[in-house]
Amino acid sequence: MRIFIPGLLLLVLLLAACGGAATPTSTVALPTPTLFPTYQFVMPTSPPQLATARATSAPAVEAALDPQAVERGRGRYEALECGKCHGDQGEGRDDGAALTDFTLSLEEFVSFMRSGGSLGSDHQYSTNRLSDTGGRNLYQYLLSLRADTDS
Repeated sequence: MRIFIPGLLLLVLLLAACGGAATPTSTVALPTPTLFPTYQFVMPTSPPQLATARATSAPAVEAALDPQAVERGRGRYEALECGKCHGDQGEGRDDGAALTDFTLSLEEFVSFMRSGGSLGSDHQYSTNRLSDTGGRNLYQYLLSLRADTDS
């Protein structure tokens, strides 16, 4: 028994030194810090305003007016009843501005006729009422009105 007690004592010390009973190892992963990139907003600079000859000049009446397009434009002017407000020759009336001194380019004019601009739906025409060709013809007609008043 003398050997048994020191052996038992040695076993207890050994178990105490090893942490006692075997504990299972932890399988839970510890979170790792994730670094997020940070950004600083830099306000973009405005592009420089370039004045081009096209942007600063009125539409060129010198460009040859196509008589057939002018006549078709007159038909569009009458069909859309523009004369009710703008006069039969685009001279203007109390409720409509004169069209003999407009300065829009062809693209601006067609865009205006599609959107109505600041005037709203009174000047808003879809492609079933004013096609792209009809818009070009109407533009030619208005240019011819302006050319008539210049001479």
